[in-house]
Amino acid sequence: MLRKWIAAICMALFGCYVAFAASASAPSAAAASAASAPTTEVRGKVVDAAGAAVSGAAVTLTDLAANTSVHTTTNAKGQYDFHDVSTGPHLIVIVKSGFGTFSQRVTPPATSAATVNATLSVASLAQSVTVRGTVNPEAKPVPTRTDVMLTPNTVRVLDRLQLEAAGPVAGGAQMIQATPGANVIGYGETGGTKYSILLNGIAQGWAGEAATITEPGSLGITFDGVPISDPATGLWQSATMPQNLMMQDLSVTYGPGQPMNRWFSSPGGSVEFTPIQPTVGHHLSVALTDGPYGQQNFAFVGNTGAFKGWSTVLGGGLGRGDDYLQGPDGFGNHSKNGSVLGKTLKTFSGGSIAMGIFYAKAGGYRPTTIPMTDVGLVEPNTGLHFSQATSGYYSVLPYADYNKYDTNEMFLAYGRENLFLSPTSSLQNLTWFNHIRRFHERNEDSISPGAQVDEWNNPFSDIFGDQIDMSKTLPYNTINFGGYLLHELYNSHNIFYNPTDGGSGAEQIVSPGAKFRSGYFQYDNAVFYAQDDIHPMARIHIIPGLRVNGFDTSYSDQAYRDFRLAPGVVPSTHCSMYSDTGGNATDPFYDVFGTNTNAKDQGSLCPEHASSSAVEPSIDAAVYPVNWLTIYGGYDTEYRSPALGGGGGMFQSTDPAYYILAEGKYAQFGGKMHFTNAPGLKNFILGVDYFHMDYTNLEIDYETATGVTGTDGGDYTNHGVDVFFDDDPNSNVHFFLNFAGEASNYTTYVLGNVLAACGTASNPANGCQFYNGLPVSYVPNYTLNTGIYYAVQYHHHDLIQPRLVIESTGSQHLWSNLSGAPSTQTMPAYTTANLSFVAPLNFLEKQPVNLEVDIMNLANSEYNQYEYISSGGYFAPLAPDPNNPPSGYINAYPGAPRSVYGTITYQF
Repeated sequence: MLRKWIAAICMALFGCYVAFAASASAPSAAAASAASAPTTEVRGKVVDAAGAAVSGAAVTLTDLAANTSVHTTTNAKGQYDFHDVSTGPHLIVIVKSGFGTFSQRVTPPATSAATVNATLSVASLAQSVTVRGTVNPEAKPVPTRTDVMLTPNTVRVLDRLQLEAAGPVAGGAQMIQATPGANVIGYGETGGTKYSILLNGIAQGWAGEAATITEPGSLGITFDGVPISDPATGLWQSATMPQNLMMQDLSVTYGPGQPMNRWFSSPGGSVEFTPIQPTVGHHLSVALTDGPYGQQNFAFVGNTGAFKGWSTVLGGGLGRGDDYLQGPDGFGNHSKNGSVLGKTLKTFSGGSIAMGIFYAKAGGYRPTTIPMTDVGLVEPNTGLHFSQATSGYYSVLPYADYNKYDTNEMFLAYGRENLFLSPTSSLQNLTWFNHIRRFHERNEDSISPGAQVDEWNNPFSDIFGDQIDMSKTLPYNTINFGGYLLHELYNSHNIFYNPTDGGSGAEQIVSPGAKFRSGYFQYDNAVFYAQDDIHPMARIHIIPGLRVNGFDTSYSDQAYRDFRLAPGVVPSTHCSMYSDTGGNATDPFYDVFGTNTNAKDQGSLCPEHASSSAVEPSIDAAVYPVNWLTIYGGYDTEYRSPALGGGGGMFQSTDPAYYILAEGKYAQFGGKMHFTNAPGLKNFILGVDYFHMDYTNLEIDYETATGVTGTDGGDYTNHGVDVFFDDDPNSNVHFFLNFAGEASNYTTYVLGNVLAACGTASNPANGCQFYNGLPVSYVPNYTLNTGIYYAVQYHHHDLIQPRLVIESTGSQHLWSNLSGAPSTQTMPAYTTANLSFVAPLNFLEKQPVNLEVDIMNLANSEYNQYEYISSGGYFAPLAPDPNNPPSGYINAYPGAPRSVYGTITYQF
């Protein structure tokens, strides 16, 4: 079926392109009106405070009616010039590294050119924290606060100032923590380990939690505009974004956003990681960091500058060290990571072409959670009672009792073409290939003794994609249409085995009692979209849109091809294609066809195929009553295909006849204010919004720590308020705040075989249980992130910059493994303060060397960032009576204690 979709979309895009191209040469009446509309010129000169010409400044001219932009740079004399400019209201923005941003509105007259000269002042503290040169305007500059004002959605941009607040060894997940409504859950403090992220209650990623986080994979994650979460599983492996210094900025969009900006997994929003970009001038930065537990990091960023239209950036980093979670034997849960990026940009009169390559690999030992109180669990090799109260708040099991090393790897290659077909027409194309691989190995596990004591997990994904977008500007409309096609091969390869029984991970040998899988998924997603920015006047924009979304998945179980069976092994199967030898239904491996087996194939359904499609309407609007105010709102719909992979779920243990699309309906209403030079409000921006999301048709597949799998289902509602603002009341002071107050509850939650006829909440059937109205787990009732930066100056040179950041996360409801459902029990709120100092070691030199000292968790507060209610099964082998272990107690991952880092940065 999807082949028909693809053919239809290709024909539609081809037809649109033909009409599009024809419109440039033989315009329709409306297009002719646009072509015949008077145009003019905008020019000017850029100088510094002393009157000297400023060359290489990036100049952007935005048509405020059409909401389209063109770019250029100033020449050696500081001059710039735009031709074929419409006569409506425009905004000109000029950016140059080391200077403050200049912006001015201009309405060019039809009879003569408009001249906008600019005098740039020295950059304020907020604009000069990390000097990396002026980004080429045809690359991806940091969105300005004016850019944020022009978007009809809630968008929060975190620049280097706030990214650095996460700490020098932070990875992508920790950077997201600063945005309103973010809750980050993990077991480390570097970018080398994995994390789960919730944004206003919508989840992404997986950090190996023993409890269920509902519908992970519902936030889109992009890198330089390219989707990097796995389309089949929906998940983003956060460890593939390990290096802080390589990020230019981070943009968070709340809600699906406009059709042209969505991908396959963004019902609740999206996060764009914009890496270092090619710049107009050459530049090099090198940073060396040393911290506690042997943590060390090296990173660099180098730019060639512009040469005959070419500009290239190269950056990378390496990190290593132990964790704050330590065993009594000195085992420190070591991790290491590395990444490298290269991007080349070629600009020409008709547009630009960019090519990029990114590679990242990170790995670390993943510790178990720890009971908060002493419930009698005993470490086998030490005899210690294992709990935060007895063995230590940050203690973990010794290496000989438990060790599991988790590696994540990603290779991304992409190309992007931006072509200006005419003054009112443009075409953009993005092509990419993404290889994602995860490998983790468990060699010692005292809490899972027996036939499945060791694990060898090695799934991979290969993803090919192409997106095309076409834009046409008319007198009162800006039309965008296009689509994307992506194809993925995903393999779920995994084995739990015992080497003493003849099993092997490296040699892929299934031993008696083993659990294994190797399913292959062919996943395709085809999308066509169209949207129309209707602007009867420059201050009113109404944007209806439509997306047609098609999904197609084929599955085959190749475990019997990819694995060898040890002598005497008879694996279970759920597929009638395989032989049936009869058996005993009381056997733990007994399958639906009655085979008496002694190993379990987790993905043993017959080869299957499923497809589905949906239409996604949306409407957004923005009003700009005065220059400093934006009022906006919208209602957007997006569908998401069921998550694939793991040890169960669709195709592997769930009948694909129930291939049902989850539906997200997102409404928001808000306002933004921006002042550039009001008293006490210098470069000030404030955003406030209310959001409401209904997320329905959720299939919640889970696997407990003891390997029991199941399928729940439900619908839930999120609603709340997001607030952010930045202000530079003085040139040497910067203040920011990010806040969210939110609530999330299940309107329906069915525990049991949700695919059966469960009846109703008042009259349940087939053993189902209903938990309607319960809160969604791990959604804080508030999040707060605020900070103040101050520069002590001498003759306009910074002597030292103290920075104070306070982070607070509200109480969260826990998941209960005891009931297999969400609970009303909560974990307490927690607050940390981080203090840092940045001081130039040679502040009078042109090539500054900076020393930065970061003190994370200044008060050394003890808190847990994650807790769940235990069923007792996970740690049962450590209990005095493993057959009757304690239950109902709390297991936790503690947050990091006080940590001090020192970083030396050299720039020239």
